[in-house]
Amino acid sequence: MKSYKQKANDEMTQKERHAPAEQEQAETLEPEALVPPDAVAEDVPVLDAEDVAPVDAADEEEDVEDERTFRKIPSSPPSREQLVTGLAFWGVILLGAILRFWGLGDKPLHHDESLHAYYSLQLMHNLQNWSSCLNPATNCYRYDPLLHGPFQFHAIAFVYQISQWLGAPDHGVNTYTVRIAAATLGTVIVGLPYFVRDRLGTLGAWLACALLAISPSMVYYSRFAREDIYMACFTLLLVVAVARYIRVRKMRWLVLASAAFSLSYATKEATFLTIAVFGSFLAGLIFWEIGMRKSVRTPLSEESFFRRYLPPTAAPYMLLGYFVVAGIAGKFFFAWLKNLSTYITDPRNVNVANAYVQNLKMRTIATVPWIGMLLCVFVLVLLIREMMGKKGWPERWQMARFFNAEKQPLLYRIFSTPWMHWFFALLVGWAIFLLLFTVMFTNMPAGIGDGIWSGLYYWLQQQQVARGGQPWYYYLLLIPLYEQIGLVFALVGIVRTLLAPTRFRLFLVYWFVGNFFIYSWAAEKMPWLMIHMTMPMMLLAALGLQPAASYVLAWVRARRQSASQTETLTARPANGDSSPVPFRRRRPGLVTGGAFATMAIAFLLLLPTLQNMREVSYIHQADAPHEMMIYVQTTTDINIVMAKVDALDQAFYNGNHQMPIGVTADATWPYAWYLRDYTDVCFNFPTACPTMVNTVPVIITGGDNLPGQQAQYGADFNFHQYHMRTQWDQGYMPPPCVPTKTNLCTDPQPYTGVGPWLWLSYGDNPPPGAHFDLARAASNIWQWWWYRKAIGSVDGTYDMGLFIRKSLNVTP
Repeated sequence: MKSYKQKANDEMTQKERHAPAEQEQAETLEPEALVPPDAVAEDVPVLDAEDVAPVDAADEEEDVEDERTFRKIPSSPPSREQLVTGLAFWGVILLGAILRFWGLGDKPLHHDESLHAYYSLQLMHNLQNWSSCLNPATNCYRYDPLLHGPFQFHAIAFVYQISQWLGAPDHGVNTYTVRIAAATLGTVIVGLPYFVRDRLGTLGAWLACALLAISPSMVYYSRFAREDIYMACFTLLLVVAVARYIRVRKMRWLVLASAAFSLSYATKEATFLTIAVFGSFLAGLIFWEIGMRKSVRTPLSEESFFRRYLPPTAAPYMLLGYFVVAGIAGKFFFAWLKNLSTYITDPRNVNVANAYVQNLKMRTIATVPWIGMLLCVFVLVLLIREMMGKKGWPERWQMARFFNAEKQPLLYRIFSTPWMHWFFALLVGWAIFLLLFTVMFTNMPAGIGDGIWSGLYYWLQQQQVARGGQPWYYYLLLIPLYEQIGLVFALVGIVRTLLAPTRFRLFLVYWFVGNFFIYSWAAEKMPWLMIHMTMPMMLLAALGLQPAASYVLAWVRARRQSASQTETLTARPANGDSSPVPFRRRRPGLVTGGAFATMAIAFLLLLPTLQNMREVSYIHQADAPHEMMIYVQTTTDINIVMAKVDALDQAFYNGNHQMPIGVTADATWPYAWYLRDYTDVCFNFPTACPTMVNTVPVIITGGDNLPGQQAQYGADFNFHQYHMRTQWDQGYMPPPCVPTKTNLCTDPQPYTGVGPWLWLSYGDNPPPGAHFDLARAASNIWQWWWYRKAIGSVDGTYDMGLFIRKSLNVTP
């Protein structure tokens, strides 16, 4: 009987087996595609072979590839170039890890982090007594879209458990271990571009790793226990795995892509936006390939005047038509989404909407087993056919025969992929979904319906909530303030892509631009969402920076070589092809000056980027009034309050954490996590425990009604006020709407300011009749970059009160 690999090869047509194959680029940081100026007299290459190739030719080389292209791991010791490459990549990954793990537990837990940390601890206790959670009546962790997907809770609980086994402080549960999963996946992001070095070039991939390693937003949110860094990791893993599968046709990459998508879905509902961006690009590519089969020049004679101005195929027309139709359909779709969101959040319709969604869940739960059984029967039939010596798919079912492997590589790949690849990818993705959404099978079958419908329902509801109330230009203000080198060279990378497009480069542009527009459109705009734009932006920045960096490295290498070497060199392109590269006639001095000037600009832009990374991640990591990226953050005052509480417990209760504590409703988070070891805590004080009012020694209150609480408890308690949370100034918000005939100002404005331009120029209080002042704005930004002098007010706080009974004779 033939092996699986032999059968998979039998399914490939003769045309695919002999399709043009690229050789993987040698694993070295040796500069590609550019020639040192001292080695040539007049001809200096400007672009690499991939750059100058027309889009279709480049796509054929990229996508029509057989798994034999990539070399097997050699048994001989690695070469010097491989060692240099390995050290370079591992070095930048190590840098990324250090930046993410250093002082990871120093910052107090953010409000959201405390929720994630607390329920992860609950989940760990649940799984330690797994069988008890099989009873639906128990108070075990269940997926709730309010807290986003279940992955982060399983991941943090796993870290807790491992930390306990290793004897970490506080029984493995502390602010450091809460963030280990985030820092780990943030480090994984740094290393993932290595696997697309065949698309970016080895040097380009290394630059992408380096830019991701030091990006202020990527570093900060890798040190932050929110779901966005997990989703970002799985999204990039999905992109890398699909790119690798298209290249090498190894089943493990398709399975990994399916796992990455399932994990992303189990992390955050924003995966729906990823589907919209990636899916629309895939659809556009399919329409392009459909148009490749139709020639538009054939009906015209060779002498026709218009023939030379027409594209060779109908692909551009198909693509244009797709975007026109998709744009019109999208307009109506988003309008329908808005109306649906308005309908389901209307108090008059809430019960009807809830009942409808519950009915959808029940139908889904009833349908899924039948789908599973049908799939099992289908797979069994295919296996029986193969055991009988026949192909799994009958010849008449093989759709790949309708597509041209050279002109339609994507469609050909989709329909020629062995069925077992699809099956195992689906199996792994579904298994991850079941494990996480059913909480290790303790919430069967309800977890299936919740996992499919609850997240979407919650996301639709949130479109009307619009948390934060940020304006459409929020990310246009936030990203330039922090990501200087990434933003500037991403724009260069976009230009380079448009001048020399390949499918992967075009995808990066579409990913970045698509994410920017869709997250700017979405109702909720928060600073942590910027990493979904930053990540593709850094890959584009690596593309923009790679030619100059490659040239400078080549120039340095040429200087180190023998001065007598003057023969003309032939550039080796990024894909390993040894064919000559077209040259443009330029004076070597001009090209050298341009390359060095570009690197000088990169260095100058790197300085404020590194400064921003240092300030936001290590200096002002708990100081929101000085960091726009932080937005709102728990202050270090919470450590002062906890130190006083622990001291009282030690003095009067022998440190057994048995001291009664009252916590008002507006102070529940983050104190539910910080007081996790105390056994006599009354949350929602005093409503939940009126008998404790006259005996409780400590009360912690939130800032919604501190004066009233002080008056209520002041006779028996000593009081001190602290900052619980602080916030970045929002003077950049749009000014209050002034009704006109065309604008009745019906849209709510929960927050108003003076507008971005006046705010940058004058802060919160511009003088009457003031206008945007470029010099003042530049000065304010400069002062903020280097001295963290706040542009607006620093008074945005949400306070808390600590009450200690006077009879204890302790000052709060």
